[in-house]
Amino acid sequence: MKQARDPNIKILIVDDDRVIADVLRDVLSETERIIDVRYDGASALESMQRTSYDLIVVDLVMPKVGGLEVLKFAKKSNPDVIVIIMTGHASLETAITAIKEGAYDYIRKPWRLEEIEIVAENAIERIKLLRENKKLLQQLQDAYHELMVLRKGKEVKDERPANINFFSASMPSLHYLYDHDYDAPASSHMDKLQALSSLKQDGMLTENEYKEFKRHLLKSITPKE
Repeated sequence: MKQARDPNIKILIVDDDRVIADVLRDVLSETERIIDVRYDGASALESMQRTSYDLIVVDLVMPKVGGLEVLKFAKKSNPDVIVIIMTGHASLETAITAIKEGAYDYIRKPWRLEEIEIVAENAIERIKLLRENKKLLQQLQDAYHELMVLRKGKEVKDERPANINFFSASMPSLHYLYDHDYDAPASSHMDKLQALSSLKQDGMLTENEYKEFKRHLLKSITPKE
């Protein structure tokens, strides 16, 4: 039985400025969102080892472990994670580096609340879209798998020797074994008996069916007085 996916969006906010980190948590907090806050890069790496996040908002410049290290670790752990970089030391070089490492967006400090809200909401919508696409893909894969199972089952069934029931509608297909050609040569009758024996050996006739067909054949080739 498949485990239901957690509907919550898991967000990690990382900034050594506690005021900014806490403000971001308050701004982004909504239903179906789980938000963790870390005030340094090292503790953020520890959190990512325990939890798979959907969205990470991280400051670029922090002591010891900076935002680029957090970004690289995050993308290595989960290629689908969306990472938003924030920095007050913006430059074209750092922006290009962050994008190359897989950053979703790059925001310069000081930012306005509306700006961070828009970027974060766009990222969350993207996360939901990716989830929906994965769900649809999984449904297609499941449907394809079921189709292959059914097809394989049909092929196995088709390859299986037919179990011909003497009392079923399949019986007329063996009419050549018990026609009423009394004047037919003896060799023809022997061929029919051999054919019956072969069908039984191949598993196409049960013991009872074989006896019934044999009895019927012998009866049909015995001239009536």
